[in-house]
Amino acid sequence: MTEPARRLVIAYCFVPYVDTSGTVAAKRICLGGEPVDVIQNEMSRIRKVDPGLDLVADGWIRRRALLETPTYFSAWSSIEAWCDAGMAQVETWVGDSAQANELLAHGVPWSSVYSRSHFVASHFLAALIKDRHPDVVWEAEFSDPCSADATGAERYAPLPDSALKDRFAQMFRRAGYEPPASDNVFEWAEHLVYAFADQIMFTNAQQSEYMAGRCADVGLADRMREHTVATHHPMLPQKFYEMDTANLDLEDGVLHIAYFGNFYGKQSPIDAVRGLAMLPPELRSTLRLHVFTQPTESLRATVMRDGLEDCVRVEEFLPFLQFLDAARRMDLLLVVDYPLPLNAEKNPFLLSKWGDYRGSGTPVWGILEESSVLSATEDPALQFRTPVGHPTAAAALLSKLARKVVRPDRKAAQQSAAL
Repeated sequence: MTEPARRLVIAYCFVPYVDTSGTVAAKRICLGGEPVDVIQNEMSRIRKVDPGLDLVADGWIRRRALLETPTYFSAWSSIEAWCDAGMAQVETWVGDSAQANELLAHGVPWSSVYSRSHFVASHFLAALIKDRHPDVVWEAEFSDPCSADATGAERYAPLPDSALKDRFAQMFRRAGYEPPASDNVFEWAEHLVYAFADQIMFTNAQQSEYMAGRCADVGLADRMREHTVATHHPMLPQKFYEMDTANLDLEDGVLHIAYFGNFYGKQSPIDAVRGLAMLPPELRSTLRLHVFTQPTESLRATVMRDGLEDCVRVEEFLPFLQFLDAARRMDLLLVVDYPLPLNAEKNPFLLSKWGDYRGSGTPVWGILEESSVLSATEDPALQFRTPVGHPTAAAALLSKLARKVVRPDRKAAQQSAAL
């Protein structure tokens, strides 16, 4: 007889839709090693599908509900529809479990519920489940701050008056807190987690302190700190790096460096590209920078303008399992920090790809902000460091790599992956 799920996962955007948050939630399931039920939303209007992502949860999903509610990032009307459909699904499963004699003593089949943002809709539904079934342990994870973007500016979506808003306000008051004074959807999502979650997960301690400092309710911020658990992004087992093969043209006799991610704004490998442009052709010829991204005409124009067609390869995003394969086959992986947000003392961001990079066993070069979590790490996988916004420092490192003054140590990186 199949073991029933004792854990409920609430993930508005979940695999196989291509989204970092959903992928991380699937990794948590994989590494948790216990059966789960999953409630997710139908996301095809705004997200592509990668069938390989379904393999990440590794057979642990017992029941999966795909709710067909209107799909938006933060519109309150879509959150209301999701919460209504989600609660109906919860009660259906409770009834099914009752018929199968699988209910626990507190009347539901689950001992815990896990939710993750972004998208914030996940936390709203999980809060309702916690309110209706208070004996269930709620574990809520933040991928990054909800109510502030990467620059530190407010992220805002209006929360109009409604019956659901009133219900959440009553929950706050019963617990001894005032509801948020603002009408910001993102702030309400954060405060619900701070007030009711039994365990609040952040990718690092600096992130939790940054978000606590943004909370105007001192008592609520204190409760958040008391229930905080800092856990880095999950690292998948080696078998996932061998499940698919990327079609790569990797010439012999050159050092292959890869960047996977967006190429825009303040978080991009532009320092590495500009650093390459500073090198003489004879040194550049020994290096290849592969940029796996959403190619744009501006990026291609930058490569052409700087005469870097010989050493910069602009590639399409890869499916997830092919990305893992490509990462392990490179000589060096490039990770780039977000800059320090406005009014932040320390950088709260830790990129999710760091877990994937560590697991690949390939050495890493970090273009780092001085207060970031990666700047402070002593992990042997992170073998080269240059500061954000300093292409001359990148050029100096690239020159040493080209002349083999320094070399990536794959054995040390593989030892890190085995930890």
